[in-house]
Amino acid sequence: MGVILSFKKVTSERLAGLVAAGAQAQEDLWNIERAKGDPEGYLDKSWDGLRYLLEAARSGVDLFFGGELIDDEYYAWPVDLVQTTAEQLRATPFAALAAHYDPGAMDEANVYPGIWTRNGDQALDYLRYHYEILVAFFADAAKTGSAAVMHFG
Repeated sequence: MGVILSFKKVTSERLAGLVAAGAQAQEDLWNIERAKGDPEGYLDKSWDGLRYLLEAARSGVDLFFGGELIDDEYYAWPVDLVQTTAEQLRATPFAALAAHYDPGAMDEANVYPGIWTRNGDQALDYLRYHYEILVAFFADAAKTGSAAVMHFG
């Protein structure tokens, strides 16, 4: 077990309802399902490594403070934030992130999950894989004019 981060697409209307319900929306938040054919938004435990690299590359993407807290572990990402994030990700190829990959510095900075020196290039591949998921999710959400719910926990 560990702390994971994931995104799921929702309509603006559904997001507004979830935000309005706040803590009462917990069961609805838990049961949001990905529509068939939609890209997955599951980042597993790569979130902190990606956060570290996105910040180092000055991408403008903020995985944690962009959304509005709905309840405990769930955050609302309105359409405009989804659109902006998709544009910033599109402008940031993984090579720009990989240029900042420093396993020793990441372990020294306590970047979760602390696998960087131990796993070296495999950890970089893990980040690449999940970055591609992140980019695909936001590209699709932006294309369809969707909002998103982020789960962090």
